[in-house]
Amino acid sequence: MQRPQSEDEGASVGQRRAFGALRHPNFRLFWFGAAIYHIATWMLQVAQNWLIYDLTGSALAVGLTGLFRSVPFVCTSLYAGTVIDRTDRRKALIWISLGNLIIVVVIGLLVWVGWIQVWHIYASSVGTALLGAFESPARGALLPHLVPRADLMTAVSLHSVLRRGTQIVGPALGGIALAGLGVTGSYFLNAGGLLVLLFCLFVMRVPNAVGESTHTNPIDAIGEGLSYVRTHAVVGPLLAMEALMSFFGSFNPMLVVFAREVFLLGPQGYGLLQSTSGLGTVLGSLGLTLIGNVTHKGRLLLGAAIVYGASVIAFAVTPWFPLAAALLICSGAADIVNGATRLTIVQLLAPGQMRGRVMSLHAISTRGMGPLGGFQLGATASFLGVQSAVALGGLVCIVVASLVAWRVRAVRNFTGDDQDANPDEGVVPARSATITSGRPWGWNAAREADS
Repeated sequence: MQRPQSEDEGASVGQRRAFGALRHPNFRLFWFGAAIYHIATWMLQVAQNWLIYDLTGSALAVGLTGLFRSVPFVCTSLYAGTVIDRTDRRKALIWISLGNLIIVVVIGLLVWVGWIQVWHIYASSVGTALLGAFESPARGALLPHLVPRADLMTAVSLHSVLRRGTQIVGPALGGIALAGLGVTGSYFLNAGGLLVLLFCLFVMRVPNAVGESTHTNPIDAIGEGLSYVRTHAVVGPLLAMEALMSFFGSFNPMLVVFAREVFLLGPQGYGLLQSTSGLGTVLGSLGLTLIGNVTHKGRLLLGAAIVYGASVIAFAVTPWFPLAAALLICSGAADIVNGATRLTIVQLLAPGQMRGRVMSLHAISTRGMGPLGGFQLGATASFLGVQSAVALGGLVCIVVASLVAWRVRAVRNFTGDDQDANPDEGVVPARSATITSGRPWGWNAAREADS
Protein backbone atom coordinates (compact mmCIF):
# COMPACT_ATOMS: atom_id res chain seq x y z
CA MET A 1 0.00 0.00 0.00
CA GLN A 2 1.39 3.39 -0.94
CA ARG A 3 2.12 5.59 2.04
CA PRO A 4 0.30 8.96 1.91
CA GLN A 5 2.46 11.96 1.21
CA SER A 6 3.21 14.29 4.04
CA GLU A 7 2.21 17.90 3.63
CA ASP A 8 5.83 19.00 3.40
CA GLU A 9 6.68 16.31 0.90
CA GLY A 10 3.75 17.11 -1.33
CA ALA A 11 4.52 20.80 -1.28
CA SER A 12 8.14 20.33 -2.25
CA VAL A 13 8.04 17.58 -4.86
CA GLY A 14 7.94 20.06 -7.73
CA GLN A 15 10.85 22.04 -6.30
CA ARG A 16 12.94 18.91 -5.88
CA ARG A 17 12.62 17.80 -9.47
CA ALA A 18 15.28 20.20 -10.78
CA PHE A 19 18.61 20.51 -8.91
CA GLY A 20 16.86 19.56 -5.67
CA ALA A 21 20.00 18.04 -4.14
CA LEU A 22 21.77 21.40 -4.18
CA ARG A 23 19.27 22.70 -1.62
CA HIS A 24 21.11 20.72 1.06
CA PRO A 25 24.33 22.25 2.55
CA ASN A 26 26.10 18.95 3.17
CA PHE A 27 25.60 17.84 -0.41
CA ARG A 28 26.81 21.22 -1.71
CA LEU A 29 30.04 20.90 0.29
CA PHE A 30 30.51 17.31 -0.78
CA TRP A 31 29.89 18.11 -4.43
CA PHE A 32 32.10 21.23 -4.53
CA GLY A 33 35.08 19.54 -2.88
CA ALA A 34 34.79 16.49 -5.10
CA ALA A 35 34.41 18.65 -8.23
CA ILE A 36 37.65 20.53 -7.54
CA TYR A 37 39.48 17.30 -6.81
CA HIS A 38 38.21 15.54 -9.93
CA ILE A 39 39.20 18.46 -12.16
CA ALA A 40 42.70 18.24 -10.73
CA THR A 41 42.69 14.47 -11.18
CA TRP A 42 41.80 14.74 -14.87
CA MET A 43 44.63 17.25 -15.28
CA LEU A 44 46.98 14.73 -13.69
CA GLN A 45 45.74 11.87 -15.86
CA VAL A 46 46.54 13.83 -19.01
CA ALA A 47 50.09 14.42 -17.76
CA GLN A 48 50.55 10.86 -16.52
CA ASN A 49 49.40 9.21 -19.76
CA TRP A 50 51.56 11.59 -21.75
CA LEU A 51 54.57 10.83 -19.53
CA ILE A 52 54.15 7.06 -19.84
CA TYR A 53 53.85 7.30 -23.62
CA ASP A 54 56.93 9.54 -23.72
CA LEU A 55 58.92 7.07 -21.61
CA THR A 56 57.83 3.97 -23.53
CA GLY A 57 56.21 4.91 -26.85
CA SER A 58 53.80 2.03 -26.29
CA ALA A 59 50.00 1.94 -26.22
CA LEU A 60 50.28 -1.28 -24.22
CA ALA A 61 52.33 0.51 -21.54
CA VAL A 62 49.63 3.18 -21.26
CA GLY A 63 46.94 0.53 -20.99
CA LEU A 64 49.04 -1.40 -18.46
CA THR A 65 48.35 1.36 -15.95
CA GLY A 66 44.77 0.14 -15.94
CA LEU A 67 45.90 -3.34 -14.93
CA PHE A 68 47.72 -1.98 -11.89
CA ARG A 69 44.70 0.13 -11.00
CA SER A 70 42.07 -2.56 -11.44
CA VAL A 71 43.53 -5.76 -9.99
CA PRO A 72 44.19 -4.37 -6.47
CA PHE A 73 40.87 -2.53 -6.60
CA VAL A 74 38.90 -5.66 -7.47
CA CYS A 75 40.76 -7.85 -4.96
CA THR A 76 40.18 -5.39 -2.10
CA SER A 77 36.72 -3.99 -2.82
CA LEU A 78 34.61 -6.74 -1.26
CA TYR A 79 36.48 -6.50 2.04
CA ALA A 80 36.36 -2.71 1.81
CA GLY A 81 32.57 -2.84 1.55
CA THR A 82 32.31 -4.77 4.82
CA VAL A 83 34.48 -2.15 6.53
CA ILE A 84 32.43 0.75 5.18
CA ASP A 85 29.24 -0.95 6.40
CA ARG A 86 30.59 -0.63 9.98
CA THR A 87 32.29 2.78 9.91
CA ASP A 88 31.56 6.49 9.65
CA ARG A 89 31.59 7.12 5.89
CA ARG A 90 32.69 10.78 6.17
CA LYS A 91 35.66 9.98 8.42
CA ALA A 92 36.65 7.13 6.14
CA LEU A 93 36.77 9.53 3.19
CA ILE A 94 39.00 11.90 5.18
CA TRP A 95 41.59 9.18 5.86
CA ILE A 96 41.42 7.97 2.27
CA SER A 97 42.03 11.48 0.94
CA LEU A 98 45.03 11.90 3.24
CA GLY A 99 46.50 8.68 1.84
CA ASN A 100 45.98 9.88 -1.73
CA LEU A 101 47.65 13.19 -0.86
CA ILE A 102 50.78 11.42 0.38
CA ILE A 103 51.03 9.33 -2.82
CA VAL A 104 50.60 12.34 -5.11
CA VAL A 105 53.20 14.41 -3.30
CA VAL A 106 55.78 11.59 -3.33
CA ILE A 107 55.39 10.95 -7.08
CA GLY A 108 55.40 14.69 -7.79
CA LEU A 109 58.72 15.02 -5.98
CA LEU A 110 60.20 12.11 -7.94
CA VAL A 111 59.21 13.81 -11.19
CA TRP A 112 60.60 17.12 -9.96
CA VAL A 113 64.07 15.73 -9.15
CA GLY A 114 64.16 13.66 -12.35
CA TRP A 115 64.15 10.22 -10.72
CA ILE A 116 60.77 9.11 -12.05
CA GLN A 117 60.52 5.72 -13.73
CA VAL A 118 57.54 3.88 -15.18
CA TRP A 119 57.43 1.43 -12.27
CA HIS A 120 57.00 4.37 -9.88
CA ILE A 121 53.82 5.35 -11.74
CA TYR A 122 52.58 1.77 -11.69
CA ALA A 123 53.30 1.52 -7.95
CA SER A 124 51.36 4.73 -7.30
CA SER A 125 48.49 3.29 -9.33
CA VAL A 126 48.44 0.26 -7.02
CA GLY A 127 48.35 2.53 -3.96
CA THR A 128 45.54 4.71 -5.24
CA ALA A 129 43.63 1.59 -6.32
CA LEU A 130 43.80 0.14 -2.80
CA LEU A 131 42.53 3.42 -1.35
CA GLY A 132 39.93 3.68 -4.11
CA ALA A 133 38.52 0.30 -3.11
CA PHE A 134 37.43 1.93 0.15
CA GLU A 135 36.63 5.33 -1.38
CA SER A 136 33.99 4.17 -3.89
CA PRO A 137 31.67 2.36 -1.44
CA ALA A 138 32.19 5.13 1.13
CA ARG A 139 31.05 7.77 -1.38
CA GLY A 140 28.13 5.68 -2.56
CA ALA A 141 27.01 4.82 0.97
CA LEU A 142 27.36 8.41 2.17
CA LEU A 143 25.22 9.90 -0.58
CA PRO A 144 21.78 8.91 0.84
CA HIS A 145 22.80 10.55 4.14
CA LEU A 146 23.21 13.92 2.41
CA VAL A 147 19.79 14.27 0.76
CA PRO A 148 16.23 12.99 1.37
CA ARG A 149 14.82 10.29 -0.86
CA ALA A 150 12.91 12.72 -3.08
CA ASP A 151 16.18 14.36 -4.16
CA LEU A 152 18.18 11.18 -4.69
CA MET A 153 17.85 11.11 -8.50
CA THR A 154 19.24 14.63 -8.86
CA ALA A 155 21.94 13.90 -6.26
CA VAL A 156 23.06 10.81 -8.16
CA SER A 157 23.02 12.73 -11.46
CA LEU A 158 25.14 15.53 -10.04
CA HIS A 159 27.45 13.08 -8.29
CA SER A 160 27.86 10.93 -11.40
CA VAL A 161 29.01 13.88 -13.45
CA LEU A 162 31.93 14.53 -11.11
CA ARG A 163 34.28 11.85 -12.40
CA ARG A 164 33.62 12.20 -16.11
CA GLY A 165 31.78 15.50 -16.38
CA THR A 166 34.81 17.37 -15.06
CA GLN A 167 36.48 16.24 -18.27
CA ILE A 168 35.01 19.36 -19.82
CA VAL A 169 37.63 21.51 -18.10
CA GLY A 170 40.08 19.12 -16.43
CA PRO A 171 41.80 17.64 -19.50
CA ALA A 172 41.82 20.97 -21.34
CA LEU A 173 43.46 22.60 -18.32
CA GLY A 174 45.68 19.53 -18.06
CA GLY A 175 46.93 20.05 -21.60
CA ILE A 176 47.69 23.70 -20.83
CA ALA A 177 49.38 22.79 -17.53
CA LEU A 178 51.39 20.05 -19.22
CA ALA A 179 52.63 22.47 -21.87
CA GLY A 180 53.30 25.31 -19.39
CA LEU A 181 54.16 23.70 -16.06
CA GLY A 182 55.19 20.19 -17.04
CA VAL A 183 54.24 16.93 -15.35
CA THR A 184 55.48 18.16 -11.95
CA GLY A 185 53.01 21.04 -11.93
CA SER A 186 50.14 18.67 -12.69
CA TYR A 187 50.99 16.50 -9.68
CA PHE A 188 51.15 19.44 -7.31
CA LEU A 189 47.90 20.88 -8.67
CA ASN A 190 46.30 17.52 -7.90
CA ALA A 191 47.62 17.79 -4.34
CA GLY A 192 45.92 21.19 -4.09
CA GLY A 193 42.62 19.65 -5.20
CA LEU A 194 42.92 17.03 -2.47
CA LEU A 195 43.42 19.76 0.12
CA VAL A 196 40.19 21.44 -1.00
CA LEU A 197 38.34 18.12 -0.73
CA LEU A 198 39.74 17.52 2.75
CA PHE A 199 38.57 20.96 3.90
CA CYS A 200 35.03 20.31 2.66
CA LEU A 201 34.90 16.91 4.37
CA PHE A 202 36.14 18.38 7.65
CA VAL A 203 33.47 21.11 7.78
CA MET A 204 30.55 18.83 6.81
CA ARG A 205 28.22 17.77 9.64
CA VAL A 206 26.52 14.49 8.74
CA PRO A 207 24.55 12.78 11.54
CA ASN A 208 24.04 9.01 11.56
CA ALA A 209 26.57 8.39 8.76
CA VAL A 210 27.80 5.20 10.44
CA GLY A 211 27.10 1.86 8.77
CA GLU A 212 24.54 -0.47 10.32
CA SER A 213 26.06 -3.89 9.62
CA THR A 214 26.31 -6.18 12.65
CA HIS A 215 28.76 -8.57 10.97
CA THR A 216 32.20 -8.89 12.54
CA ASN A 217 33.32 -11.77 10.33
CA PRO A 218 34.29 -10.29 6.95
CA ILE A 219 33.94 -13.64 5.16
CA ASP A 220 30.31 -13.99 6.28
CA ALA A 221 29.61 -10.34 5.42
CA ILE A 222 31.12 -10.72 1.94
CA GLY A 223 29.13 -13.90 1.36
CA GLU A 224 25.91 -12.16 2.37
CA GLY A 225 26.59 -9.31 -0.04
CA LEU A 226 27.42 -11.64 -2.92
CA SER A 227 24.31 -13.70 -2.25
CA TYR A 228 22.12 -10.60 -2.21
CA VAL A 229 23.41 -9.37 -5.56
CA ARG A 230 23.44 -12.82 -7.17
CA THR A 231 19.79 -13.54 -6.33
CA HIS A 232 18.39 -10.08 -7.02
CA ALA A 233 16.42 -9.88 -10.26
CA VAL A 234 17.53 -6.30 -11.02
CA VAL A 235 20.78 -5.52 -9.20
CA GLY A 236 22.58 -8.68 -10.33
CA PRO A 237 21.94 -8.27 -14.07
CA LEU A 238 22.70 -4.54 -13.91
CA LEU A 239 26.10 -5.06 -12.31
CA ALA A 240 26.96 -7.92 -14.68
CA MET A 241 26.01 -5.77 -17.67
CA GLU A 242 28.08 -2.85 -16.41
CA ALA A 243 31.10 -5.07 -15.74
CA LEU A 244 31.09 -6.32 -19.34
CA MET A 245 30.57 -2.84 -20.79
CA SER A 246 33.36 -1.40 -18.64
CA PHE A 247 35.77 -4.15 -19.64
CA PHE A 248 35.14 -3.85 -23.37
CA GLY A 249 34.04 -0.23 -23.74
CA SER A 250 36.43 1.79 -21.52
CA PHE A 251 38.46 3.40 -24.30
CA ASN A 252 39.52 6.61 -22.54
CA PRO A 253 43.19 5.56 -22.01
CA MET A 254 43.46 5.08 -25.78
CA LEU A 255 42.61 8.71 -26.50
CA VAL A 256 46.29 9.60 -26.16
CA VAL A 257 47.01 7.15 -29.02
CA PHE A 258 44.17 8.62 -31.12
CA ALA A 259 45.52 12.12 -30.45
CA ARG A 260 49.09 11.33 -31.43
CA GLU A 261 48.71 8.66 -34.11
CA VAL A 262 45.29 9.20 -35.72
CA PHE A 263 44.66 12.95 -35.47
CA LEU A 264 48.34 14.05 -35.11
CA LEU A 265 47.67 16.37 -32.16
CA GLY A 266 49.93 17.83 -29.46
CA PRO A 267 49.27 18.09 -25.70
CA GLN A 268 46.63 20.82 -26.07
CA GLY A 269 44.81 18.83 -28.75
CA TYR A 270 44.89 15.74 -26.57
CA GLY A 271 43.39 17.71 -23.69
CA LEU A 272 40.69 19.03 -26.02
CA LEU A 273 39.90 15.48 -27.16
CA GLN A 274 39.44 14.43 -23.54
CA SER A 275 37.29 17.48 -22.84
CA THR A 276 34.78 16.77 -25.60
CA SER A 277 33.77 13.55 -23.89
CA GLY A 278 33.46 15.52 -20.65
CA LEU A 279 31.17 18.01 -22.37
CA GLY A 280 28.87 15.14 -23.28
CA THR A 281 28.72 13.92 -19.68
CA VAL A 282 27.87 17.42 -18.47
CA LEU A 283 25.07 17.77 -21.03
CA GLY A 284 23.69 14.32 -20.20
CA SER A 285 23.84 14.93 -16.46
CA LEU A 286 22.29 18.38 -16.86
CA GLY A 287 19.41 16.86 -18.79
CA LEU A 288 18.77 14.24 -16.09
CA THR A 289 19.03 16.82 -13.33
CA LEU A 290 16.54 19.14 -15.01
CA ILE A 291 14.07 16.30 -15.60
CA GLY A 292 14.39 14.97 -12.06
CA ASN A 293 12.82 11.59 -11.37
CA VAL A 294 12.55 9.52 -14.59
CA THR A 295 9.69 7.00 -14.65
CA HIS A 296 10.97 4.34 -17.07
CA LYS A 297 14.44 3.98 -15.57
CA GLY A 298 15.14 0.54 -17.00
CA ARG A 299 14.36 1.50 -20.58
CA LEU A 300 16.33 4.73 -20.27
CA LEU A 301 19.37 2.85 -19.00
CA LEU A 302 19.28 0.24 -21.76
CA GLY A 303 18.66 2.75 -24.51
CA ALA A 304 21.57 4.89 -23.33
CA ALA A 305 23.85 1.84 -23.28
CA ILE A 306 23.04 1.03 -26.92
CA VAL A 307 23.57 4.64 -28.01
CA TYR A 308 26.92 4.61 -26.18
CA GLY A 309 28.13 1.54 -28.05
CA ALA A 310 27.05 2.96 -31.41
CA SER A 311 28.80 6.28 -30.71
CA VAL A 312 32.02 4.50 -29.75
CA ILE A 313 32.03 2.52 -32.99
CA ALA A 314 31.44 5.65 -35.08
CA PHE A 315 34.19 7.54 -33.21
CA ALA A 316 36.69 4.76 -33.73
CA VAL A 317 36.32 4.64 -37.50
CA THR A 318 36.13 8.36 -38.35
CA PRO A 319 39.38 10.04 -39.48
CA TRP A 320 37.96 13.58 -39.21
CA PHE A 321 38.64 15.29 -35.89
CA PRO A 322 35.53 17.58 -35.73
CA LEU A 323 33.21 14.61 -36.32
CA ALA A 324 35.17 12.51 -33.82
CA ALA A 325 34.75 15.27 -31.21
CA ALA A 326 30.99 15.38 -31.81
CA LEU A 327 30.77 11.61 -31.43
CA LEU A 328 32.72 11.79 -28.16
CA ILE A 329 30.13 14.28 -26.90
CA CYS A 330 27.38 11.84 -27.82
CA SER A 331 29.13 8.89 -26.17
CA GLY A 332 29.79 10.92 -23.02
CA ALA A 333 26.14 11.94 -22.72
CA ALA A 334 24.93 8.37 -23.22
CA ASP A 335 27.49 7.05 -20.76
CA ILE A 336 26.47 9.41 -17.95
CA VAL A 337 22.75 8.78 -18.50
CA ASN A 338 23.38 5.05 -18.32
CA GLY A 339 25.62 5.33 -15.26
CA ALA A 340 23.48 7.77 -13.26
CA THR A 341 20.30 5.79 -13.90
CA ARG A 342 22.00 2.53 -12.93
CA LEU A 343 23.37 4.00 -9.71
CA THR A 344 19.97 5.45 -8.81
CA ILE A 345 18.33 2.03 -9.25
CA VAL A 346 20.97 0.34 -7.11
CA GLN A 347 20.65 3.00 -4.41
CA LEU A 348 16.88 2.61 -4.39
CA LEU A 349 17.12 -1.15 -3.92
CA ALA A 350 20.11 -1.65 -1.60
CA PRO A 351 19.17 -1.97 2.09
CA GLY A 352 21.09 0.40 4.36
CA GLN A 353 22.82 -2.29 6.41
CA MET A 354 24.28 -3.73 3.20
CA ARG A 355 24.77 -0.59 1.14
CA GLY A 356 28.56 -0.51 1.53
CA ARG A 357 28.92 -4.05 0.19
CA VAL A 358 26.54 -3.42 -2.70
CA MET A 359 28.38 -0.19 -3.54
CA SER A 360 31.69 -2.07 -3.46
CA LEU A 361 30.35 -4.55 -6.02
CA HIS A 362 29.05 -1.64 -8.07
CA ALA A 363 32.51 -0.07 -7.88
CA ILE A 364 34.12 -3.31 -9.07
CA SER A 365 31.86 -3.30 -12.12
CA THR A 366 32.86 0.28 -12.96
CA ARG A 367 36.14 1.49 -11.44
CA GLY A 368 37.52 -2.03 -11.20
CA MET A 369 36.66 -3.35 -14.63
CA GLY A 370 37.15 -0.01 -16.40
CA PRO A 371 40.95 0.23 -15.92
CA LEU A 372 41.25 -3.50 -16.64
CA GLY A 373 39.37 -2.79 -19.84
CA GLY A 374 41.93 -0.11 -20.66
CA PHE A 375 44.65 -2.76 -20.41
CA GLN A 376 42.58 -5.12 -22.56
CA LEU A 377 42.13 -2.43 -25.21
CA GLY A 378 45.84 -1.61 -25.12
CA ALA A 379 46.70 -5.25 -25.67
CA THR A 380 44.09 -5.64 -28.42
CA ALA A 381 45.28 -2.46 -30.10
CA SER A 382 48.79 -3.90 -30.27
CA PHE A 383 47.43 -6.62 -32.57
CA LEU A 384 44.45 -5.07 -34.37
CA GLY A 385 45.27 -1.37 -34.24
CA VAL A 386 43.67 1.14 -31.89
CA GLN A 387 40.71 1.99 -34.15
CA SER A 388 39.66 -1.63 -34.67
CA ALA A 389 40.10 -2.45 -30.97
CA VAL A 390 37.88 0.43 -29.82
CA ALA A 391 35.23 -0.29 -32.47
CA LEU A 392 35.10 -3.93 -31.38
CA GLY A 393 34.54 -2.79 -27.79
CA GLY A 394 31.63 -0.62 -28.85
CA LEU A 395 30.05 -3.56 -30.67
CA VAL A 396 30.28 -5.71 -27.53
CA CYS A 397 28.50 -2.96 -25.54
CA ILE A 398 25.59 -2.97 -28.02
CA VAL A 399 25.31 -6.76 -27.90
CA VAL A 400 25.36 -6.93 -24.08
CA ALA A 401 22.75 -4.18 -23.63
CA SER A 402 20.51 -5.71 -26.28
CA LEU A 403 20.67 -9.13 -24.62
CA VAL A 404 19.69 -7.66 -21.24
CA ALA A 405 16.83 -5.73 -22.85
CA TRP A 406 15.62 -8.91 -24.53
CA ARG A 407 16.07 -11.44 -21.75
CA VAL A 408 15.74 -9.57 -18.42
CA ARG A 409 12.23 -8.16 -18.14
CA ALA A 410 12.73 -7.00 -14.55
CA VAL A 411 15.42 -4.57 -15.72
CA ARG A 412 13.59 -3.50 -18.87
CA ASN A 413 10.37 -2.67 -17.00
CA PHE A 414 11.88 -1.18 -13.84
CA THR A 415 10.35 2.17 -12.86
CA GLY A 416 10.94 2.45 -9.12
CA ASP A 417 7.21 2.99 -8.51
CA ASP A 418 7.11 -0.11 -6.33
CA GLN A 419 9.14 1.68 -3.67
CA ASP A 420 7.16 2.10 -0.45
CA ALA A 421 9.22 3.96 2.09
CA ASN A 422 9.27 7.03 4.26
CA PRO A 423 11.34 9.71 2.53
CA ASP A 424 12.60 10.88 5.88
CA GLU A 425 14.08 7.44 6.46
CA GLY A 426 16.32 7.45 3.42
CA VAL A 427 16.43 4.90 0.64
CA VAL A 428 15.04 1.46 1.31
CA PRO A 429 14.33 -1.45 -1.02
CA ALA A 430 10.91 -2.33 -2.31
CA ARG A 431 9.21 -5.47 -1.07
CA SER A 432 7.57 -6.18 -4.41
CA ALA A 433 8.28 -9.62 -5.86
CA THR A 434 8.70 -8.07 -9.29
CA ILE A 435 12.14 -6.76 -8.40
CA THR A 436 13.39 -9.32 -5.89
CA SER A 437 14.37 -12.93 -5.97
CA GLY A 438 11.15 -13.88 -4.22
CA ARG A 439 12.75 -14.27 -0.79
CA PRO A 440 12.03 -12.06 2.26
CA TRP A 441 14.28 -9.03 2.65
CA GLY A 442 15.02 -9.66 6.33
CA TRP A 443 15.63 -6.06 7.31
CA ASN A 444 13.98 -3.58 9.62
CA ALA A 445 12.83 -0.41 7.87
CA ALA A 446 12.92 1.47 11.17
CA ARG A 447 16.71 1.25 11.08
CA GLU A 448 16.93 3.10 7.75
CA ALA A 449 17.59 6.53 9.25
CA ASP A 450 19.79 7.74 6.44
CA SER A 451 18.98 11.39 6.15
